[in-house]
Amino acid sequence: MLRSNPQTGAAAAAPRFAGLYRSLTINVVLPLIVAQWLLHQGRSPVVALGIAALFPLGDGVVSALRRRLDLLSVASLAALVVGIALSFATDNAAFAIAEKSAFTGLFGVAFLVSLLLPRPLIFHLGRQFNTAGDPAAQAAWDANWSIPGFRRVVRVMTAVWGLGLLAEAALRIVVALTMTPAVAIVVSPVLAIAAIALLILWTRRYAARARRRAAAFS
Repeated sequence: MLRSNPQTGAAAAAPRFAGLYRSLTINVVLPLIVAQWLLHQGRSPVVALGIAALFPLGDGVVSALRRRLDLLSVASLAALVVGIALSFATDNAAFAIAEKSAFTGLFGVAFLVSLLLPRPLIFHLGRQFNTAGDPAAQAAWDANWSIPGFRRVVRVMTAVWGLGLLAEAALRIVVALTMTPAVAIVVSPVLAIAAIALLILWTRRYAARARRRAAAFS
């Protein structure tokens, strides 16, 4: 999400999203689409979530073989496993739809809580996706934290992602509880994908503005 070169000014806030795009697609977008489509086809919540879990499970296995931890795949798989367990306790279609918002909701809380830590979650995600486990690249990425502009951009991004994901989760719960299951099954994943797309678009534009501001003062 941010470059790992320890540079002052704009370069330290330039976004790189290739790794994040891939992880979000595999661990969030595809499981959402598959689970909702299977529910729409009349499959049980357990079957739908179980098949959807294959995506983050596969990504987690690949990451483990490469000896790299993918935080998104671990979090997504955990959320789906919890969803499967909860689905055994209820046959309520609205619940089956609403509980899938727990993943983004919990991740939103994690983003906001991480603002209280020395380095927030966006910093660690950027480190994961941009250094590929290379010690030199990780050291260079860590060195960026000494740059005030870099710290400010990372904290603002973390706050916006946290609030955005919480808002998306709340809206999907409202949809699940107020609309018919047939409608909610369609609307819910669209809301989730749209929210992630908007957050990525905002992040790219915000980082570009930060880079221009830093360049103007360099």
